[in-house]
Amino acid sequence: AKKNKPMLLLTGAATLNEVKQAVRAIEEVSTVDIAIMHSVLAYPTEYKDANLAMIKDLAQSFPDYEIGYSDHTKPDLNMFVLTTAYNYGAGIIEKHFTLDKSLPGNDHNHSMDPEDVMIFKTNIGFLSQISGMKNKQPLICESSSKRESRRSIVLIQDIKKGEKITADLIAFKRPGTGIAPAKINEVIGKTALVDISKDTLIDFDMIG
Repeated sequence: AKKNKPMLLLTGAATLNEVKQAVRAIEEVSTVDIAIMHSVLAYPTEYKDANLAMIKDLAQSFPDYEIGYSDHTKPDLNMFVLTTAYNYGAGIIEKHFTLDKSLPGNDHNHSMDPEDVMIFKTNIGFLSQISGMKNKQPLICESSSKRESRRSIVLIQDIKKGEKITADLIAFKRPGTGIAPAKINEVIGKTALVDISKDTLIDFDMIG
């Protein structure tokens, strides 16, 4: 920390309080950037022990810090472990890399190879594509379906010009291109300015 170089703080086998103590100790001697990495101190890590949900706990406990994941599981066929870690908020991924998993040594068999990297890259691109906008709002692709699936105010029987529209004459039917049901109070009590047939979508030009 005293060298003022960015740090990856791995949290394997540590309690949350121990992680907090480590962060405070670093902050006392340096203003260096710290990335807090979820990790499991087991080589290789079994899938059932990955506990990726801890990434969310770290993010909640350290909202001002970058959160990452140091992975020691064997790469699964579809790279679900790393993809899930990324989706849970790991902005930094640390994993061993090898060109050949069959090479001797303790690390090669649980390392990524070039094919794994490409699968993970594809997954991240797909996640970015489907994540879309954060704030809830209608989408352009929903416009047509929205018009067809929502309801509008109609009458359950024919009425003549000059007749008053009462609540018992009103129904709601598709499509949603007429007066919305939420505006029912703006219709009740109004007078028909023209003859209105049953099930016709009412427009404000028809009533007054």
